[in-house]
Parts: sequence; C-alpha cells; structure tokens
Amino acid sequence: MPYVSHCIYFKVKDNRMRIKTFVNILIIVLFFCSCDDETKLVYEGQDSLFEIIEHAAIHMQDGSGLARAADTVMPGPHLDKDSIEHRRIDVTLPVMGAGFGGYIHFGPDITGDMIVCVDVETPLTVTNRSGMGDTPIEIEKTFKIQDIVDSAKTNLIRTAVLFEANTGGNILKLGPVNQSTVRIIIEEASHDHE
Repeated sequence: MPYVSHCIYFKVKDNRMRIKTFVNILIIVLFFCSCDDETKLVYEGQDSLFEIIEHAAIHMQDGSGLARAADTVMPGPHLDKDSIEHRRIDVTLPVMGAGFGGYIHFGPDITGDMIVCVDVETPLTVTNRSGMGDTPIEIEKTFKIQDIVDSAKTNLIRTAVLFEANTGGNILKLGPVNQSTVRIIIEEASHDHE
C-alpha cells in the first residue's frame, strides 16, 4: 500500500506543478499582451479619424467650393494652405486613359498626417516632390466605403485615405473615374475638428 500512496502523492504534486506552470505562463502572456496606453491611442485615433471624415462631409455640402482644373501631368495646379483649410475643392478632371483623371498639389508648408476625402470611388495616389526628386508617399490607411457609412455616418464620401504629407509638393493623382468633376476635402488629421 505504501507504493500506491506514494504514486498518488507524485500525481498530486505533478498536477500542482502543471497548474503553477499554467498560471505563470498565463500571467506572462497577459503582461506582455495587455492593452497599454499606446494600444488605446490607436483605437481612439481610429474613432477620431472617422470624426474627421464626418467633419469633411459637412464641408462637402457647403455652398460653393474652390474650383480647380486638374492637369494631365505632375504636379498640376497648386492649392494654398489657406484655400483648402475646411473647404471643398471642386476639381475638373481632363480625359486621362480610359476615363477622367489628373493631378493637383499642395505644400510645401503643409506637413503631417492628412486625410483626403473624395465624393466618388477613385484610385488615389500621392507623390512628394522635393529637391531630391519625386517619391511615392505610402497611403497609411484606405477607408472602406461601408466603414465610412457605418462609422462616419455619411454617404457623401466614397473614398478616403490617410497619409503623411512631407515638406515639398504633395501631389495627388485622382482617377481614372467615369465623371469629369469630383469634389474633394483635404483635412489635417492632427487638429481638432469640432
């Protein structure tokens, strides 16, 4: 009988070790994977980005916008910081490829995270022109139409992208699209939009 009790003792001890090991691993995983302040900021930032898109939709409905004709070659017409701030830009697009499209640009004094909102679905690329030449700018986020409708509660904006504008000319290429006029809003993603 002593052998049986000895085996039971080791099984109990072995199970306790497994439980302790499991608890220790769980604590370590929770410690390294917990929601820290930086993670909270990402989600808060996501909400604020949709607030900016919602704010842009208000400007999309404003009476008269700034009229500009896009060009078929870079950089296209220049948009001053004062002329685009909280203002709709009505862009006339020339024939380009299989539809309408063109270039417009802003800068050099506008830098930082920017959101471009367009009233139609369109491909949109951004290029930075500086003394070093032309460099494509990475689109950090492209907002899906359904996300815009659900989170920003608007169907006035069909394309929205987030990117970081750099010193120099920031060139937007719109299109190709099926129509010759589009409305865009260029908003800073870093200031208050209440």
